[in-house]
Amino acid sequence: MKVRIATPRDARGIADIHVRAWQVAYDGIVPAPYLAGLSTDERETMWNTILNKGTAQVCVAVQGDEMLGWICVGGSRDPDAQTRTAEVRADYVDPNHWRRGVGRALWRMAMERSKSAGFSEVTLWVLEANANSIAFYASLGFARDEHADKIVELGGAQLKEIRLRVQLPHHPELPTV
Repeated sequence: MKVRIATPRDARGIADIHVRAWQVAYDGIVPAPYLAGLSTDERETMWNTILNKGTAQVCVAVQGDEMLGWICVGGSRDPDAQTRTAEVRADYVDPNHWRRGVGRALWRMAMERSKSAGFSEVTLWVLEANANSIAFYASLGFARDEHADKIVELGGAQLKEIRLRVQLPHHPELPTV
């Protein structure tokens, strides 16, 4: 497996994983009609724009010609963020490759890129009902920011998101599990 910076030609693969991962990870959390209506074509357009603007760093994990997952990190968009706070804006692995080290490899690259850009901490938002993602991020050292919750509306459902936070270590090793 290789992790590299994404290019605009990766937009379709990123969009495909984005939709499929949502449909599996959020099954039973987000209303089924909303998940069924997700469009790879619409997500591809969105990712083309993001990749061409370069406002966030997107890294992809690939094995040969197959994309395994991706992560998008940039400066935090939260109004209470410090200037040295980065944000994982999105992070998804192809469901066929879950629990095989892809997410950890992506995080390692994102952490290194964030540190080299001058960030000292990283936050992310996750649906409170998404126990698998919360456990994964906890294994990387993320902890809940008790003062930051919000309600988002997806498919007519009101869902709670919680913010997780981690300080970047001086040395980019991942904690062992």
